[in-house]
Amino acid sequence: MRIISGKFRGTIIPSPKQEVVKPTLDRVKENIFNILQFRIAGAKCLDLFCGSGALGIECLSRGASKVCFVDNNKANVEALKMFLKKLNVQNYSATVCDYYDALKSFAEREEKFDIIFLDPPFDSELADVAISKILKFDLLADDGIIVHERCASKSSKFAQKVSDSRKYGTVAVDFLKK
Repeated sequence: MRIISGKFRGTIIPSPKQEVVKPTLDRVKENIFNILQFRIAGAKCLDLFCGSGALGIECLSRGASKVCFVDNNKANVEALKMFLKKLNVQNYSATVCDYYDALKSFAEREEKFDIIFLDPPFDSELADVAISKILKFDLLADDGIIVHERCASKSSKFAQKVSDSRKYGTVAVDFLKK
């Protein structure tokens, strides 16, 4: 995995050691960021189920004002923090916790995000619950967008909120708005 564009362009992102992490393929990531390119500078982003943090790191490289990383795997978050320290990045937070607890905490602090990346394990129902809670807790800025990476063979339960959807082989990416 590498950073595609911005001030850290070409930098290799270390992969977590766990086999359960499925990083977003570079060609998928490149297409996502082609679509988002004019939304990132100055944006506040959330990388939920962040794994290696590749999507949030790409945002930081392209000028996001802040990225909040959340993952329930301590080793992933510690590796991410070490990598961001090496890059001398300071406009981020990285939290080890359950996604629901994180979303609830953001809601209690009345935080809103311009871009929320959602890439949970494909074989789980976590995305549907997370999207539901993001909308219920009103965590998306008025013109914000949720980027949901999912298995292409499954459809989104939030089809009415999908403004764009792209397929890349076995992977699909939905872009959801309020």
